[in-house]
Amino acid sequence: MKKLALLAAALVAVGGLTSSATAQEQKRGGFNPDEMRARMAERMRELLDVKNDDEWKLIFARLEKVTEAQRDVRSLNGDMRLLFSRSGDQGGGDNNRSRGPGGPGGSPFGGTPNPDSEAFSKAVQNKAPTEELKQRMARVREARKNAEAKYEKAADDLRQVLTVRQEATLVAIGTLK
Repeated sequence: MKKLALLAAALVAVGGLTSSATAQEQKRGGFNPDEMRARMAERMRELLDVKNDDEWKLIFARLEKVTEAQRDVRSLNGDMRLLFSRSGDQGGGDNNRSRGPGGPGGSPFGGTPNPDSEAFSKAVQNKAPTEELKQRMARVREARKNAEAKYEKAADDLRQVLTVRQEATLVAIGTLK
C-alpha cells in the first residue's frame, strides 16, 4: 500500500501522465519529466496487471483523460498562497516561495492555471468590491462544476474498460473516487 501511495504522490508531483512542458522544461538538472512519466506509466501498467498491448492502449488513453481532468479540478480548488501571504504581499514577489513547482504564474499542479481562478484570487487579495467578488465567485464556481463534470465523465469512461481489481487499485491510489 505504501508503494501505491508513493506512486500517487509522484503522479501529482509531475502533473499526471501527460504534460505540455516546453523543450527548455523537458530536462532540468538531469531530471527528465518525460522519462519519469514513461516509468510511471509502465509502473501503472504493472499495478493494473495489463498484459495485452491493445488493452493497455485503451486503458492508458482513458487514464490520461482522467489525470488531465483531475489536474483541471485541482487547479480550480483554491489558492493556498492566500494562507501564506502577508497583508500587502500579493503573492507575486520574487521571494515568494509558495508558488510551488509551477513557478511564476504557473500552477503547482502543472499545466496552465485557470484565468478565472487567478482573477478571483487576486480580487480576494486586493479586497475587491463586493459586486466584483460575487461575479468572480460565480465564474469560479461554474468552472469548478464544469471541471468536476469533465472528471466524472472521464472516470466513468475509464471504469467501463477496467476490471473490479483495476478499479480498486485506481481508487486506492486516488486516481478514481
